[in-house]
Amino acid sequence: MTEEPLRTGSFLAYQAAIFIIVFLWTLIAFEVAQYQLPLLYANPLSWVAWSVFIIISLTPAITAITWRMKSLARFSEPDWDFREREITLSEYDNMVKEYVGQYRNYLSIIDTPLLLAACAISISAVIIPLLLMRTTILLIAAAPVVFGFLVLLFGLVWSSLMFRYIPNDASKFFIIIPAKSLHQTIVMMQHTPGISWTGVSVTLGEASGYFIFRDVSVVSRIEVIESVAKIQGIVDEFGRVSKLVSTLALEGATVPRVIDEFSGEINLKVLTMMVSKTLQEYIAKKGANEFIEEVLEEVILFLKQIDNEPTSQLS
Repeated sequence: MTEEPLRTGSFLAYQAAIFIIVFLWTLIAFEVAQYQLPLLYANPLSWVAWSVFIIISLTPAITAITWRMKSLARFSEPDWDFREREITLSEYDNMVKEYVGQYRNYLSIIDTPLLLAACAISISAVIIPLLLMRTTILLIAAAPVVFGFLVLLFGLVWSSLMFRYIPNDASKFFIIIPAKSLHQTIVMMQHTPGISWTGVSVTLGEASGYFIFRDVSVVSRIEVIESVAKIQGIVDEFGRVSKLVSTLALEGATVPRVIDEFSGEINLKVLTMMVSKTLQEYIAKKGANEFIEEVLEEVILFLKQIDNEPTSQLS
């Protein structure tokens, strides 16, 4: 029987430990607020110092337990069966969302909404009790409870944030490139003359029911010669499209021939010039027809137009 490549222990004990620590800090926060808030007018900086200390002191304990919990995953790399697919950006976006939901225990990502929520809650925990102390008697009495609740909420959000961010044994295999990092380049390619289709090229590896992403790139097909000509946007380790490569895969060639490469800031002019070079190379090798000549004429006309426009309008 084939051994499962992914093995994960039970999170229950660690989740319980996190909840207990957060609950204890909530009680401490309540007691500190009861003592410090009445002294607010005499020494407001004391409240700020104590409230910030309560929040900051909670993070190391939660981070340590979350790190231990995330590290329970063990991964033995199987023999992957790879296949390349070209899909639309929306299809890729849906695929990534499903992937994050399915492999959340193994991914290492910075969850921006959770990070912003943690920052907002921590700031609110310091400021809101201050504001409540300037209102009615009832709200003043509730201020310590509000502070305790916000500390509780911060602890839970922080544990979720750390669980998503901390890598484990499987994280280096389960890597994703967010769709939003490809969006700008794809939109630019869609507005480039001579390009008929733009999407995402991704190599999917499958083994024992598990999937991984490899070689994610932006890809555009050139009009009329879609089956043999494409421009590919290579994605770096930061998820940015940092290089363009145009290729031709003519009959008899074992690998596609590289026609042009570009590294640097991508704009419409660069893309259009690559389309022009690829079309001209195809014509030189295979000959022209009225459809290809019409596309090339459109591309050359566009290049003449943008040569007379300000550089800021090309990006």
